[in-house]
Amino acid sequence: MKVKIVTKEDLPKPGSTVKFRIKNTHQWRPGYRDAEGSDFIEAPRGIIYRYSWNQIDEYMLVEVTENNV
Repeated sequence: MKVKIVTKEDLPKPGSTVKFRIKNTHQWRPGYRDAEGSDFIEAPRGIIYRYSWNQIDEYMLVEVTENNV
C-alpha cells in the first residue's frame, strides 16, 4: 500500500525497508530508513544517496523474507 507523506507522522519506523518516490518524479527507488529515522537511503551500485523525508512524496513498505535476503 502506498503512503503519501504529508507530515512527519506519516513516516515509517526507523530501519524500515521501503520503496520510495522522490517528489516530481515517477521512478520508485528501493531503499531503507536510517537508524535515526531522519533520512531515506538508496544505495545503487555501492553509491549511497540520502534523501530527507520532506523530499519524498510517497513510499511503500517492503516485506523482507528469508528468500529475499
